[in-house]
Order: sequence, then C-alpha cells, then structure tokens
Amino acid sequence: MTLIALHPRADHRLPGPLFPGQGMARIEGTFRSPRGGAGTMTGWLRLGGFVVVSGQLCAAGVFTGALLDADGTTIGVGSRRRTAPVEITRTSEGLTARVGPVDVDLLGLTVTVPAFTMETGARAPVAAVRAMERRRTARGGAPAPR
Repeated sequence: MTLIALHPRADHRLPGPLFPGQGMARIEGTFRSPRGGAGTMTGWLRLGGFVVVSGQLCAAGVFTGALLDADGTTIGVGSRRRTAPVEITRTSEGLTARVGPVDVDLLGLTVTVPAFTMETGARAPVAAVRAMERRRTARGGAPAPR
C-alpha cells in the first residue's frame, strides 16, 4: 500500500480560491421530465477555479444535483464538470462571482441553471490593498477605514 503525505498550506501563503465552507454554491435548475412536465434539480456547484474560454472569463467546477420528476419522484443524482460564464465583483468580504446562466447535462437530461451569485473565498492580497490606498491618498482621497 502506498501512502502519500499531504502537507497543509503554510499560513504565510495567499489563500487559494477555495476555503472550507466557501467555494460552493447551492444551485437549482429545471429540465424537461422524461414523463412529461417540468422536472427540478437541486444541488451544488463546487468551484474549481476560473479559466478563459474563447476570450470570456468562466467558472470551472463540478455541478452536482438530485433530479426530481414533475410528481416529485427521484430520477437520480448526477454530476458533471462544466464551465459557465462568470462576472467577478469585489465586495468588502472578498470576491463575489455571478455565475451563469448555464445548461448542464446530468443523467442525459439538459438542466437549465439560472444565474446565481456565490462567494469565491478569494481575498485581495494585502500588498494590493495597501497600494490602492496609497494611490487613493496620493490623489487627495481619504484612506479607506480599517
């Protein structure tokens, strides 16, 4: 048996895009049920990172969800790696991503997931924040409150 030791990230490094409890978003979607009517999907997007596809910024991750028939009967649970268009905005808590809308193929059914917002877990590096404050002060603006 092979054992691979995984070392925790050092505290001095910048945080990556995922933290425990962050980098995941609850999602809901709809699809055309095999028995007729509209089915529903509830699940999660686990954000893996951001990529540029054909010149557009996209969120890359795993979409996972439980598919329910129009009468509430469970069809199954599926997951799929997928990219979706994303817009990133900076908030006081960090970076927020507006993902979608996107169509995801789960269990052979095309699930339409409307646009949703999620916290990325990423934070601006301290040096970048300080540089922004220096530029703001140099232009005559007041430094941001801490």
